[in-house]
Amino acid sequence: MRLTDERIIKFLEKRNEGKNFDLDKFLSPSEKDLRDANKLKNMSAACEKIKKAIAENKKILVYGDYDSDGICSSTILYLYFKSCGANVDVYIPNRFENGYGISIEAIEEIQESFMPDLIVTVDLGITAIEEVEILKQEGIDIVVTDHHIPLEEIPDCICVDPKLESDYGFDALCGAGVAMKLVEAMAGREEANKYLDIAAIATVGDIVPLVDENRAIAKLGIDKINKGDCLKSIYFMLKKLEFEKVCSTDISFKIVPRLNACGRMDNAIKVFEFLIETNEKLLEEKYAEIESDNTLRLASIDKGNKIIDKCLKNYDRTEPSVLVNGDFHEGIIGILASRVCHEFNKPAIIFTKTEDGTLKGSGRSIESIDVHKIISSMSDLLVNFGGHKMAIGVEIEESAFDEFKRVFNEKISEVADEKAFLVNNFDYDIEIFEDDLDETFYRELSLLEPFGCENEKPVLALKQKDVIVEPMSEKVFKHYRCFTSKNIPLVSFNFYKHAAVAKSKSDKMFIVELGENSYKGKTKLSVLERSLKLINPDFSGLEEVDFLTAIFNKYYSVMDFNNKENYHVTNDVARAIKDNFLNSTYGTIIVASTNDDLEKIKALNLGEFISDVPFKNGQNVVVANPTGIYNLDDVNGYKNIIFLHKSFDEEHLYFSQKLNVFEPEEKVMGSHIISKDRQVFAKCYNLITNNANLKANDEIDFASKLSLRSAEISASQILFSLLVFMELNFLEFDPVLNSVQILKSKKMELSSSKFYQSVE
Repeated sequence: MRLTDERIIKFLEKRNEGKNFDLDKFLSPSEKDLRDANKLKNMSAACEKIKKAIAENKKILVYGDYDSDGICSSTILYLYFKSCGANVDVYIPNRFENGYGISIEAIEEIQESFMPDLIVTVDLGITAIEEVEILKQEGIDIVVTDHHIPLEEIPDCICVDPKLESDYGFDALCGAGVAMKLVEAMAGREEANKYLDIAAIATVGDIVPLVDENRAIAKLGIDKINKGDCLKSIYFMLKKLEFEKVCSTDISFKIVPRLNACGRMDNAIKVFEFLIETNEKLLEEKYAEIESDNTLRLASIDKGNKIIDKCLKNYDRTEPSVLVNGDFHEGIIGILASRVCHEFNKPAIIFTKTEDGTLKGSGRSIESIDVHKIISSMSDLLVNFGGHKMAIGVEIEESAFDEFKRVFNEKISEVADEKAFLVNNFDYDIEIFEDDLDETFYRELSLLEPFGCENEKPVLALKQKDVIVEPMSEKVFKHYRCFTSKNIPLVSFNFYKHAAVAKSKSDKMFIVELGENSYKGKTKLSVLERSLKLINPDFSGLEEVDFLTAIFNKYYSVMDFNNKENYHVTNDVARAIKDNFLNSTYGTIIVASTNDDLEKIKALNLGEFISDVPFKNGQNVVVANPTGIYNLDDVNGYKNIIFLHKSFDEEHLYFSQKLNVFEPEEKVMGSHIISKDRQVFAKCYNLITNNANLKANDEIDFASKLSLRSAEISASQILFSLLVFMELNFLEFDPVLNSVQILKSKKMELSSSKFYQSVE
């Protein structure tokens, strides 16, 4: 298929401007794009030494890293050496016992278990200067193959690394790419191509740039997999995952995490043993172990995310980095660091305590900050460290944490100002239309595959005004489908906080991602909503939604906030906007939830700051949402919150537990009426208890959904009654079950409720 869409062509040309970009070559990577392995520095010497060891039946040990790249690299060399009749074994260090790279502990284990004559490293070793000397002193020869950045001094042995200066012309191969090149130099291109399937998985999984030769390796290897011309273990895994064919996204999010799981949770050697296995029964057993470790990985990540969220409740968002020290499983701290770095758009390091009493951390960074360079300049505070510009591993004494944090933040501030951390979730590459949501456009977009580092999927934007918003089902209540004007569904996960905005009359720009779902042999296009931007906010007709929020906020100000003497709400909204929003970058939220509020924002020219939810990194924001804000967790890290209107006295006092609160002095006299009549409450009680199993995100959502089942009782009245009943312990809303629970409590008068009394 030929690329014809001008928007995609222009996008590619813009992305590759100044890079001597060849569109035809990009769209059709082939074997011609694979470079000559013999041009890598020291390659001929490495081949000569290894061939000699094989010919003399010397014991060869392939020493690989414990991540997917290291495991795939080890698999390539093991299978090739075995095919040559070599006496070969594989050693993959245990993350928890041996640490990264070649360690003293690993050397002792190798001598005891394998007694090798020659070690060939893959995906590691280029910085192991002292360790190589120890191996040589023990009479063990060594060839290092790696792809990481060497130090000024390299190990005194044969080293093959595309980062070493040579005539090769491309320095971004992953470890498995280098291993495949070693096979090519030893036995020719045809032999090396047998391992393209494994090399492709490693190339995508190790997040090396998918350009030049890497793009060819990934494309050719994925094609090979989809033809079934791959390792039996890979084919077995695809069947288990119910893939009829794979793309780079499947590799990144489904396959590689499983290959990494054992190394993160237990021991990566299990994955190597799975990859080289051919017996169906043993494949079943070994894959079950991988799935077990993957399940444990996911549970540890979930637990870790909850710990991080708790740790960051009072985090100062003006700090230039996010450092967290907690009780985390060491194998997943890198995953947690990636999530925090992405959410806050700042360098992040997650630390956990080791058995030795030190703190081990894994860090990730943003494009503009070289975190490896910064850490390198802090050697006096480090026990150990390694990594590269965007990702580091570091070990420090527990007592040094506070000083490490102070110095780290200072050094980041020296190289980046606060604007470097601002988030813009709404940049996009190509605007599409409803007619593009079909197989034809998707097929053209797929010509850009494989996607990955330096060839990310183009961000697509779809403009819509009137969409129908529905929960995915009564049971899956946090996830929604938004139907376009032509009834095309956009799947929106965890969308409940955006639902009111999506339902509004506003002009909206949905950021979407196209994909395919295969089920029972049928393939269907899917459209996934990633975020939305309000272009021209319009909340007319959603006044009751705003009033529901006012009732909810009033309830928590009455019920959860008793120490009113120490806190207060300031009425000078205009000065608050000037001092805290216009004259600073971080820490302030303006809440606009009605059309009158939006007019005030328009008059202040604050349109560029509008979002329908607050930002994780605490940058100034106008939260334009008819549901307003009614959850303290949504404002973690902010210092000031400015409400542009209120419906009740002391409505926002609840927020002053954490924030400086500003609101107008006068109340808005809306048209929404809530009754305190006993008979009305009786009707509400019956309606609520008869529908107690109705699934909802919170009390407001419950009242809104329940009002659709009653012609005479409004959502506002239901919510008001529900909250009174909750205070009197007649009912409770269970946030775990996401439904109302009926309690057995003694009868009490409505007037016993503080909340009931406080509402006029």
